Amino acid sequence: MIAGVRVYMRQERERYLPMSVPLATEWKVGAQQHFPNALLNRVRTATLKGARIPNPHFYAEAKALSSGRFPDFTHMASFTYVDLIVFHEQIERRPLFHSLIHATQIAFLGFDRYVELYVRGFVKNRSWLGIPLEAQAYQLDTRLAASGSEAFSVEDEVRLWAEQGLYD
Repeated sequence: MIAGVRVYMRQERERYLPMSVPLATEWKVGAQQHFPNALLNRVRTATLKGARIPNPHFYAEAKALSSGRFPDFTHMASFTYVDLIVFHEQIERRPLFHSLIHATQIAFLGFDRYVELYVRGFVKNRSWLGIPLEAQAYQLDTRLAASGSEAFSVEDEVRLWAEQGLYD
């Protein structure tokens, strides 16, 4: 399953890369107090406008493992493929921040380790929301929404979770 998710994420990144653009300056400015400039300069975005990201080939298996509690990709606001964030309709602050958290996790942990932790977290908890990588992303995007302008480093938070073994 881990190998299949790795292949899927790489293929989807390549699929959407030709239609992607660098992260717009106004989004970078709003995210600089939370993310390293190197990441913000590397991230690209694609907006599908009317099209939807189809469910991956492993969707039926993941849905069965989670007793039906696996998200339908067509209803998600965005999805992160390594350093490329794909949005269905438009870029919005909170989904962008959530996706940038995942991009930070991938950059810090490495792509292969990130996918391994993601899949193992899903299999262990049998829930998409029970995956520690997702739990952290939701905690941090909630923190941003609640605090507004509080500056904090997502990279430091990812490092702390990794050091404390909270992803395992």
